[in-house]
Amino acid sequence: MNQKLAASIRSHLAGRHGLWTLLCAQALTGCISLQGGYLIPEVSLPAQYQDAARTGTAPSTSGQTAVTPAETSPSHPSEPAPAKTPVDWWRDFGNRELQGLIDRALANNPDIRIALNRIVQAKARAEQAAAGKYPGLSAPLVIAQQSPGGVTVGTAPAGGISNVGSNRTSQRTYQASIRADWRLDIWGEQSALAESAHFQLWRAVHERENVQRNLTASLATHYVEFLSLNDRLRIAVETEEVLSATLAAIEKRVKAGDATLSELEQQRAAIFAIRATIPTLEQQKLDTIGAMAFLLGTVPGKLKLSNDGLDSLSIPGVAPGLPSALLLRRPDVRVAEAQLLAANADVNVARARILPPMDLSAQIGYSGIALSQLFQPQTLFWNVVDNLVVSIFDGGRKRNEQLFSQAVREEMVESYARTVYQAMKEVESALTSVRLAERRLTAQREASKAARRAWDINTRVYAVGGIDYLSLLETQRSYHRYLDDYQKIRMEFFRGYISLFQALGGGLNSERRAPADDEAIPVVYEGLQANTDTFWQVELAGLYHRSTIDATWRDLRNRYPFLMEGRSLQPRLKGRIEEGDDVQQSWYQLYIANFNSQVEAEEYCLTLKTDQQRCRVVSPETDTTVLDNARPRPPGT
Repeated sequence: MNQKLAASIRSHLAGRHGLWTLLCAQALTGCISLQGGYLIPEVSLPAQYQDAARTGTAPSTSGQTAVTPAETSPSHPSEPAPAKTPVDWWRDFGNRELQGLIDRALANNPDIRIALNRIVQAKARAEQAAAGKYPGLSAPLVIAQQSPGGVTVGTAPAGGISNVGSNRTSQRTYQASIRADWRLDIWGEQSALAESAHFQLWRAVHERENVQRNLTASLATHYVEFLSLNDRLRIAVETEEVLSATLAAIEKRVKAGDATLSELEQQRAAIFAIRATIPTLEQQKLDTIGAMAFLLGTVPGKLKLSNDGLDSLSIPGVAPGLPSALLLRRPDVRVAEAQLLAANADVNVARARILPPMDLSAQIGYSGIALSQLFQPQTLFWNVVDNLVVSIFDGGRKRNEQLFSQAVREEMVESYARTVYQAMKEVESALTSVRLAERRLTAQREASKAARRAWDINTRVYAVGGIDYLSLLETQRSYHRYLDDYQKIRMEFFRGYISLFQALGGGLNSERRAPADDEAIPVVYEGLQANTDTFWQVELAGLYHRSTIDATWRDLRNRYPFLMEGRSLQPRLKGRIEEGDDVQQSWYQLYIANFNSQVEAEEYCLTLKTDQQRCRVVSPETDTTVLDNARPRPPGT
């Protein structure tokens, strides 16, 4: 505790309440010390990832330690900025359909909206906790009915029950005053509560980022599976056609006496075996579409996709930077860090509550027996109360609360270390997956080519009777199996890259945002902008984070190109988180503007509702809150 503050308290108490209070305060200020700084545990990390060292993709760095100094806020990383994963890493795959799906998910996914609302809740709690450091001001208005003995009517009089009824004349008094109450934060309880709530706020911020990281990776993974299933279905259908053609040739040979009925039936069995795989693949495809629809916040019937295959994807041309310090910038590591810092603050709260609280109250006002004389000078009164309450016995409640908070902090220490190790494992696993899948892909490609050549050769040789049918059938089965395995490995190869981007933070530790120039919002305002003649607008349901506004605009233009012609997107600021002079986070209500009539706006909203997009039409009668000086802002700010 600050020594000057403690000395000031002891001087004040001694001057007003004598030696006894001074001795009590002296003893209490020395019985406990609050924890000073907040320390993040050191977790040693290697200079580079094990698999990156094999491939030579990691930079040459010295050994690093996962540690954040006490001064560091969870929102301001202190480690050096390494190479970054692009925030829109999915664009590196070069597939516009994938880009549109992720835009739609960022705009409509329920989980990401839930996470944003939890930020709003945490911000309210943080502001509520910060308000505890300030005095409260109230205005009591009292009307009291009292008996002549000075007892308020409805309570037992001072003379006992025998006096009841001896004099039924009562007296009414009126009181109007202003009262200030303030709990002095001499032990740091309120400051620690505010710090804990502040760190919980940043935990909610990073949890939203983690939801976005997992959402984009999960959607991209399902989309790669969808493309792979398209390829496998195509291969199965083509294989069935080729086998059917071979069956026709065998039937001719049977009629000519050059083939047996056993060969004919085996060929039919091979065809039906291929046909049996097609419904399974179709079911897997429908399940994948359903999983993507869930992530998009819609139903499978509203999701229209192409029949493209994995050839529509490009291999990311630039490998992301791989220094291990990048792990500390992952959203889930930031969540664990914020939880640990909040637990540290909670320990200080529990420690401070062991010490006696000091409450100050002051009241000034008027009190009188007649309402007409209430505000006369002679009815003025005031009082100041200084209250220090020492807990003598509480059964160990406060001490056990401190032990509990310390145990929670130790749990958060271990959780933080576990999260860092988990992140390290995920990156290593993704690197290994990419490297080994590439080797498998090369080998399987050659195996498929060789199997195809063997099938072509055996088909020609069988036609002239050079080999038996079983040899031909085996080459047919081998080719189909190798080709199907090749498509599975291709899928795993692309999924490995997705897992790598996800493991490296999903781009949410980067500041780069690069929407295409032709997809930018034309003009963005901080408030609702009235149209020239009318004010009809369509309000999109829910709140939108600043980072998802561009994605929402692109999604609307992509799905409703004709409806969005001539429209504009108007965000209205609903809340923000500031650190110093910088706005770290902000969220908005979105409005689609430029409707000439209420009917036009309602028709547009009805179209959105048909596609599970919740909305409502607003007008001056339903929403009168307009920011007068709306300033144009560039997209993405």
